[in-house]
Amino acid sequence: MSERTTGTGEAPHYDLAVVGAGAVGALAAYYAVRRDPGRRVAVITHAGRGTGATRLSAGFDTPTGHNPAQRALAARSTALFDELAAGLGDAGRAPVDVRWLVARENTAALDATMADGGRTRPVTGEQRALLDRTFPGLAHDDDQVILATDRMTVGQPQWLTDRLLDEVLGRPDNTLLEGFRVTEVRRTGGRVELVAADGGRITAAKAVLAPGPWVLDGPVASAARESGARVKKVVAFHIMTPPPPGAPALVLEDADAFLLPHRPGGHWIFSITSPDWDRGPDEPLAIDARDRELARALLARHVPGFLPHLLGGRVFSDCFTPGHLPVVDTVGGDDVVMAIGGSGSGYRLAPAMAEDALNLLDGRPRT
Repeated sequence: MSERTTGTGEAPHYDLAVVGAGAVGALAAYYAVRRDPGRRVAVITHAGRGTGATRLSAGFDTPTGHNPAQRALAARSTALFDELAAGLGDAGRAPVDVRWLVARENTAALDATMADGGRTRPVTGEQRALLDRTFPGLAHDDDQVILATDRMTVGQPQWLTDRLLDEVLGRPDNTLLEGFRVTEVRRTGGRVELVAADGGRITAAKAVLAPGPWVLDGPVASAARESGARVKKVVAFHIMTPPPPGAPALVLEDADAFLLPHRPGGHWIFSITSPDWDRGPDEPLAIDARDRELARALLARHVPGFLPHLLGGRVFSDCFTPGHLPVVDTVGGDDVVMAIGGSGSGYRLAPAMAEDALNLLDGRPRT
């Protein structure tokens, strides 16, 4: 049923409403129907599916965390991605070698972030030669080192989201409501009622709210602010030169930036940490002079040969939470759960966030 109300004016009812059609929302809906194939699910999005941070995510999955909770989430998400690949036949992930440029004194701290307990190690002569061929003019300070770790992965967040939603919507009683911007969630007659900006409404027995960067402009805005959530601009430049075969990713750990080979586009993605906070997704967003200056300074310091190829890029918003730890919690009752705060890592933490949200709704302990 795709109508917003029935012919009699009664709101259509579902067992579960999932607000947000990005990676977290799609996974929550997918897990819901896997657990109970008879559960009627409505996926709700204010625009089209996967139009926010998921669509523009680089999909770089480094299973790391700066505290035990982050590391546990990252490790569990890695295992859940493997389960997805087994269940779907493909989760759209490919291995990538990763090299880390880090201050020598921060090496132990970097090792401690590895969710799988792995450790960094010095690059071999052969690996260094490949780095020099791949990153023209590669340089670092005397107090910095380049280290190797085990292979990590690059995913296709939009492709995976579409695949998951196709699985959900392939069941006849499930639906996708596009252009349904939820502004209010209330409880009526023992049901959760979701009201859209245009007055449309549906009801559900339970709801998961995973609004991504729209978190501060919707029904969980107050709870999100209480958790310390903020929204900031995210910038990923394009380096318009083709990565050679076997090119590794290079993480500039101390600058919170990375260079990632983007095979589908035939270029590099250069993700930096933009200084622009409190920039919501409905605002005009663009790469500005300050972003470009930061990117150019990092390249001039470490990979000057890429400077002539710095052209355009991706810009979007994301929700960040204190300590970059996602917030998955009930809101106003045990029938509504919010899953927010990907903090730039929403894709790699999405499986664990979605599983936790479903566990809360289904009365299961958090994993």
